[in-house]
Amino acid sequence: MAKSKSGVRMRAGFRREAPEDRRRQLAEAALRCIVRHGNAGVSARQIAMEAGVTQGLITHHFGEINELVAHAFDIMSDGMLDTVMTAVDSALPEPKARLEAFVENSFSPALFDRDVLGVWVVFWGLILHSPRMSASQKGEYTAYVVTVEKLITDYAEAEGCAIASPRLAAIGFTALMDGLWLAWCLNPEAFQPEEGIRIGKNWIEGLRLGAFA
Repeated sequence: MAKSKSGVRMRAGFRREAPEDRRRQLAEAALRCIVRHGNAGVSARQIAMEAGVTQGLITHHFGEINELVAHAFDIMSDGMLDTVMTAVDSALPEPKARLEAFVENSFSPALFDRDVLGVWVVFWGLILHSPRMSASQKGEYTAYVVTVEKLITDYAEAEGCAIASPRLAAIGFTALMDGLWLAWCLNPEAFQPEEGIRIGKNWIEGLRLGAFA
């Protein structure tokens, strides 16, 4: 038997998880439960079983199940935006190439996946009934719109096209992406990923032609 720094005896090989590591493990377990069970996966009992811990540990780290689910939402949404922006930063430096890379990677296999989008739909359904989820969604939405607004502003300057309100253009783009993701999640036969990319690039061309002038 080994001793921790506090003097408590632990089984050999046991390592106490840092609080943030444990919080992330619980959030990832929540995501797996939602993928597997949909709305029914938002259950402290199921998530605890999936993570191999007691429900008391969820209470210890999050207080209530909505806090855990919101934390899972934060991790997922931050990860999705980071994935897209990593691809954007790897694209050619021209603003058009960066904006097109954003569209292309929004329909990449890592993001345009029915399990991923299914979790997104569950999260959307919880927002109206959970102030904590609503706060997370507002933060995620703002970060996304601000990111797109910067890409659009750079594109407009490079192309010399007039955009009366880059913010409204970014909101329109966000609504287009959300709508396409939702339509495909509900019916994957509605369109192919490459068709989604084409729609997004046509939208970019509309910017150049004055759609938001």
